[in-house]
Amino acid sequence: MNRIFTLTAVAAAITLSGCASFKNAAPGDPLEPINRGIFSFNSTFDHYLLKPIAKGYDAVTPAPVKQGVSNVFQNVSDAQSVVSDLLQLKGAKAGDDLGRVLLNTTIGLGGIFDLATPMGIERGNEDVGQTLGYWGIGAGPYLVLPFLGPSSVRDTVGRVAEGQYDPVSAVSSVPARNSLTGLRIVDARVGVFPLEALANQAALDKYTFTRSAYLQRRESLVLDGKRPKE
Repeated sequence: MNRIFTLTAVAAAITLSGCASFKNAAPGDPLEPINRGIFSFNSTFDHYLLKPIAKGYDAVTPAPVKQGVSNVFQNVSDAQSVVSDLLQLKGAKAGDDLGRVLLNTTIGLGGIFDLATPMGIERGNEDVGQTLGYWGIGAGPYLVLPFLGPSSVRDTVGRVAEGQYDPVSAVSSVPARNSLTGLRIVDARVGVFPLEALANQAALDKYTFTRSAYLQRRESLVLDGKRPKE
């Protein structure tokens, strides 16, 4: 399902960015009226369905279990990061991420226990969107994807590419795959509770706040925390 949403968004964005220009749209966000509509839809969906489920999961699930679930999905992300590390010619990061995956998958029982972090093996946190940016491909217009939230044309293409080698998507059993996907979404939603509280306190316009925070973070990740060249 995620692939369908992202593929649809990419197609729509490429079409609209080439033929639509809205007055008063912010720089980098030529599709702002459409994005705001999707943002409003996502907010409604989150308010009435996703957030209550996440709050219930957070309330009834023991902390060690929640941490274990988060660790497993982060381990999957680490495995995907190895590919992006190699594509960016970052050998040291690739070695660290591969070491994390091997250690956490074996001794850490499938990633339930994160043994690599206490040992000082840092997480690379690379993805295909960052890889495209590393090789000079611009972010393109800002996008808000249905159900998935903030993105850009470049990052949406990256999401689609990552879906091709996502271990969760490769699970053959449809019920098991859907259950794992749902659990990953709920786990990710619980993880942004602190950020949500910050946004509620700091932002008069949540759409603008979210867009600015997302674009700044993505730029920082692409540049590995370095300032962009003038």
